[in-house]
Amino acid sequence: MQDAQSLIEVKRAILHILDLNSGVPVFSDEDLDREIFEFLQKHLEKAWKDPAAHNSAIGQVNPVRVKLAEYEQNSDCFAAMTQEFAQKLHQDLMLCGEERTIDLVAVDFLAAGIRQFGLLLYQNQLGYTHKVAHNGSEVRNEIIQHYAILPNPTQKVSIFAFVDMENWTVKFADKKRVLDGEEVYLLPDRWLNCTMPVSAKETIKKVHTIVNKVAEEYGQNAAQAVSRAKSCLLEASETAAEIHPAELGAKVFAHHPGMQASYREQVELASLPKTAAIERDYTVRANKSHKIRTDTGIEIIVPSDFFNNSEYIEFISNEDGTISINIKNVGKIINR
Repeated sequence: MQDAQSLIEVKRAILHILDLNSGVPVFSDEDLDREIFEFLQKHLEKAWKDPAAHNSAIGQVNPVRVKLAEYEQNSDCFAAMTQEFAQKLHQDLMLCGEERTIDLVAVDFLAAGIRQFGLLLYQNQLGYTHKVAHNGSEVRNEIIQHYAILPNPTQKVSIFAFVDMENWTVKFADKKRVLDGEEVYLLPDRWLNCTMPVSAKETIKKVHTIVNKVAEEYGQNAAQAVSRAKSCLLEASETAAEIHPAELGAKVFAHHPGMQASYREQVELASLPKTAAIERDYTVRANKSHKIRTDTGIEIIVPSDFFNNSEYIEFISNEDGTISINIKNVGKIINR
């Protein structure tokens, strides 16, 4: 099901129940009905654009790639293949001590016309519903707890994995668990067998942190430096699909070669990727404004574009070592 504006088109899907409380999984032999595809499409679209997702790739001899290649040749093995994936995840989740039931949905879908295979892990939530009870001729309506509620279409699915069946790149998000005394991420470590590079969201946050650190090391105004970095990221999001973290320092610290060198060194130490995909909505949210807090408890939120413009805000270093902030050209003050 796909509307005119949708990036995602669901082709087929199947549900397997990983009952971690009883330890007995329930595997389906048949696909889900098409009536549920719109529900899945909403979650797939949110997950596809999630800036917290990690991007990696799998090699030719990767077991998941081998199975999916077989599925491309024989679509009848969809149920059996996904049952095998579900069994593996169920065993690992049991070893991690998980107790809540997880609904695992395997999906064959198109993203911008490119074929993808995906797993969505829905951790059942506690919810409430009504129940009609009969006592002879009398009716009693009750509210009861329900222990197997799925997230609604507007909610975010936080654990998922997608495999591009053309170039074998992967996109995933997972949470840390402990297995045999070691911290693991099951999807990349135990299922996909791939690396876990820094996500686009983490990259932007680390860029902010590094810029702040370098500015402080050189005795510069860290707030202004971070704001310049945010403006650069905003500008990049308007014209490009990715950013180059190592090159950002040349713009932020344009007049200070020493700070540029220190920034590049910190980027390398942080193991940031050479390039990071830009998710425009998140990039705008994370960089459109800059919030500062003084040691006197005053908080100010300033649009990033204004922060380094002395016509709107000016930082003045006083002789006694304190800093004054001068906000200019204000026509009206609104209480909130």
